[in-house]
Amino acid sequence: MSVHFIDNSVFQDSVSTPRMRAAFDELAMFQRWLDVERAIAIASGELGIIPKSAAERIAAHANIAEIDIEAVKAHGKVTSHSLLGLLKDLRRAIGHDDARYVHWGATTQDIVDTGMMLMIRDGYAIIEEQLTETLRHARPLLKTYRDTVMVGRTHGGHALPITFGMKAAVWLDELGRQLQRWREAKDRILVVGIIGAVGTMASWGSSGFALQKRAAEILGLGAPISPWAASRDRIAETATLCALTSGTASRIAKEIYNLAKTEVREIEEPFTMGKVGSSTMPHKRNPVHTEWSIVLDRIIRADAGVALEAMGIENERDATHWKAEWVVIPEIFAMLSGSLAHLDATLSGLWVHPERMEKNTHMLKGLLLSERAMFVLAEKMPLPEAHEMVYQASVRAFDNDTALVDELMAEKGVAGICSRVEIEAALDPKGYVGVAGEIADGVGAHLDTLLATSGRVAAPLDALVK
Repeated sequence: MSVHFIDNSVFQDSVSTPRMRAAFDELAMFQRWLDVERAIAIASGELGIIPKSAAERIAAHANIAEIDIEAVKAHGKVTSHSLLGLLKDLRRAIGHDDARYVHWGATTQDIVDTGMMLMIRDGYAIIEEQLTETLRHARPLLKTYRDTVMVGRTHGGHALPITFGMKAAVWLDELGRQLQRWREAKDRILVVGIIGAVGTMASWGSSGFALQKRAAEILGLGAPISPWAASRDRIAETATLCALTSGTASRIAKEIYNLAKTEVREIEEPFTMGKVGSSTMPHKRNPVHTEWSIVLDRIIRADAGVALEAMGIENERDATHWKAEWVVIPEIFAMLSGSLAHLDATLSGLWVHPERMEKNTHMLKGLLLSERAMFVLAEKMPLPEAHEMVYQASVRAFDNDTALVDELMAEKGVAGICSRVEIEAALDPKGYVGVAGEIADGVGAHLDTLLATSGRVAAPLDALVK
């Protein structure tokens, strides 16, 4: 039985997705290690470091289907070594003297680091695809609600009118920047870790760079210009990218969560028949998707902190920090995929209530437009005096639950310079949204360009999905 929600049969799809679990599960990890052994063998055979026939034989058997996983586990319990059990069983599967060339010149961290990079590459592709699809699904919000007026809030309270199209544009622009970050960091992050015991590649003689480059080509990764066994910035950057992306998903989810509260109910995540919010209160429609995005973000950001701590490796390498990455990187990717799945489910089916938005713009009886009222008065008097006059009227309106127009018209001197009709016109929320519509248009055009260059990112995962 599983002790982690990622693998829990009931909750696994609440915290992750099947494809991402398949990219980082135990069999995927072993297969990626075998892929690295295969690439090193092929490159070594081509360069004459080992016999070409041996390279071909190793490559032919470097398949998880030929490995006795229980034997690997048993070997690990005895040796306490992460890789030797797999190497021993690969040699058994080869069943030929050429098996002695398995792992020729490599060290364990070469295999584990490069295998991790292959899993990160697979996870990377899934995250890029999820971000792309969520942006595509949410893009119509910008057009549909371009001019739908709602309350803009600052410091938790009503501030000035905005449009829901603008609010959604801010969300999607931020999400789009995350996608851009993933794209921009890819070549810097995704490189092999094939460097030998201390980074000199001495075991491959003068062919070290050539072997590294060829193995990288076979694996579809880049080749670093220096060894990175002790330089964990690439892994830390990956974790930070995940945390940044999760932070955006959580912020959007939190905003939807708040605007869906019963007293506000301007938007809410979709509800389907059969979905139950409470075991005792039949009416409840709990915000499951947004809650999960918020919860998972806390764990992802904590895990990113662990990855940053793992940068403190001593000398040319050590495992006191390194092995922490084995725990947090799969969890970060698994949970980020889960968070983005919840965000997509929310945004793609978002329930929007324009009538509630409009009603709430009038909740404060004109106070939402105090700034505009001030500027109307400032056309007839100095701005500081206009501010003070509207301030005093606003205090009375708050305290007495009265309309701002009534309090302003009661102000000494206002009736003589402004008519009630002028003030009432100034307090119309629809007339004071500035360039909100243009912001939605601009973000929409930017997203169209961003998404036009983003198709489905290929990831060799289908065979691994259970």
